[in-house]
Amino acid sequence: MTDIGKNIKKAREAISMSQEEFAIKMGKSGRGTVSNWETGKNEPTISDIRKIADILKTTVSALLGEDIVTEGSRPDMMYVSKDEFIELQRKALKREEEANEELRKRLEQVQNG
Repeated sequence: MTDIGKNIKKAREAISMSQEEFAIKMGKSGRGTVSNWETGKNEPTISDIRKIADILKTTVSALLGEDIVTEGSRPDMMYVSKDEFIELQRKALKREEEANEELRKRLEQVQNG
């Protein structure tokens, strides 16, 4: 089993995903491709590695063994895509604007007695 194969397997198991489910998300025609990656019979393409990292909520660096692949979930970490992160930021800004507007209204009420 190659390092990338081991790392794919660790990352997949860390999120409790079966080979079959992973293959479907990858658009592969069965778990054989995933099994071959994990056992080192074949290696994924560069574009597959990017997709693998996204699906398994890890990084390309982690899959390549350039940093630590965490085993199991970590309650102090959450992995999100760039688009999800941007959406979270937008929602947070909207909530902050709403809170500021509410404070402005209360301040006006206090000032106007």
